[in-house]
Amino acid sequence: MEPDPLLAQAVPAISAAVALYGADVLHRTEDAAASGAARLGQRLLAWLTSRRPDDTDGLARAVTDLADNTDGEDEHAALRLELRKLLRDDEDLRREFAALLPRHDPASATGDRAVAIGRNEGIVSTGDGAYNVIGRQD
Repeated sequence: MEPDPLLAQAVPAISAAVALYGADVLHRTEDAAASGAARLGQRLLAWLTSRRPDDTDGLARAVTDLADNTDGEDEHAALRLELRKLLRDDEDLRREFAALLPRHDPASATGDRAVAIGRNEGIVSTGDGAYNVIGRQD
């Protein structure tokens, strides 16, 4: 399995945990009261730091930087990069990491004018005479 699909799920979850707990997320035990994404982020960080304690200094720095600026694009990119470094060359680690992530069933729809969407970044419209306009942001 390639790292990119794993990162697409892991980075938002870890970011949610960092937004909730700051850099303390690195030292917290899993919090049952946390939202699903934040709880998953906690679990992923705890697993990575226990599985690869000697290789996670960069990840810890990225989490600390993200805690200081949770909206920062560079901080999110740094987190993604550090996760990619950990997962890139170790197929077993990627496989075990993937097992921690939730499985998403493909979207399916049945029936007249049914719409199935796995991910949407625009308008979805059904019906007779529907008129849709997307404004451009320049």
